[in-house]
Amino acid sequence: MRFSIYLNAQTRGPQEDVPIIETLTRQALEATAAGFHGVALTEHHFSGYNTYGDNFMFAAHLAPQTPAGTKFSLAVAVPPLHNPLRLAQKCNLLDVLTRGELIVGFAAGGSPVEYAGLGRDPGARHTDMMHNLEILEAALGKTLEDAPLEWATTFERGTLHTRIMPSGFHRPHPPFARATQSDSGAEWTGRKGWYLFTARETPAALADRWRVYEKSLRTSGLATGMVEERLDWSMVQKQVYLAETSAEAERDIRERLVLMADHQKRSFGLVSNIRDAEHMRSVVGVTPQKPDEFLSHAMIIGDPAAVREQIREYEAIGIRHMALLFNYGFMSTEVADRSLRLFLEEVLPEFATPRS
Repeated sequence: MRFSIYLNAQTRGPQEDVPIIETLTRQALEATAAGFHGVALTEHHFSGYNTYGDNFMFAAHLAPQTPAGTKFSLAVAVPPLHNPLRLAQKCNLLDVLTRGELIVGFAAGGSPVEYAGLGRDPGARHTDMMHNLEILEAALGKTLEDAPLEWATTFERGTLHTRIMPSGFHRPHPPFARATQSDSGAEWTGRKGWYLFTARETPAALADRWRVYEKSLRTSGLATGMVEERLDWSMVQKQVYLAETSAEAERDIRERLVLMADHQKRSFGLVSNIRDAEHMRSVVGVTPQKPDEFLSHAMIIGDPAAVREQIREYEAIGIRHMALLFNYGFMSTEVADRSLRLFLEEVLPEFATPRS
């Protein structure tokens, strides 16, 4: 089992932004120094759900400070929110800056505040994502000898006469992943030969999704070694909380879920034309507004022994990489640090594998 530390701390206002980013930086360096294999970073804007916003820039800042071989996973970039050629350029530049230790994941997102702020329509997010990905792949594949590439999205158009610069570190571009919470999405991802990123599901449901993905991946045309590497770094994301006792962990987290649910309702309610529960569920999957479901699907909590046992359940169904979120729900630095250090001291040694 490999672990990445997933950085996505929420902020309540400008007075918290700088301390949170400084804390996330320190926690990422502590985790990777202790044996975490990677760092996962996400993209959110304006809503307070992610303090740093730009995962490309934050990864570029962290990369030279982490141990050699640390893998960076962008989980995710949201193609409808980007100019596809600038997104292609950022993918390749970050691949160079991480010396090839990069997987760029894509998903449609859909937070109404984020789409509104960037002038996009969340109702068209899946169609726009697929179209923008086609442009991105075409641009990354273009050579100087090819004819100019004419492209157009819902919002922009252009002509690429030359090529995307720079090229990737030791390949045309970094490998890609798709984040999806459906079996049909997992099948598409395997067929493309991409990594699979997923979250907010029980081990039983993930076992079925993983079988769909692996079957599709093995028919994608990739060499056996590349198939195994995809399975090594495909990932399941979980929010984790450790305390001295499982009862204490559950009590603390149930209090935290009330704050998270309230923040989510306020964020979605800011855009008056997108407030329905179905849209929210399509974006976030399970929600802290249903705490029992959120606990069973999205979280791993308890004392160190209980957390080890829960991770073994995912390991048993073939999961080889988990991205774990320790700082969320407006936790104080002290609370997040205590949970992370319990994991580093009493859980991580049970799953230690060399960084490769």
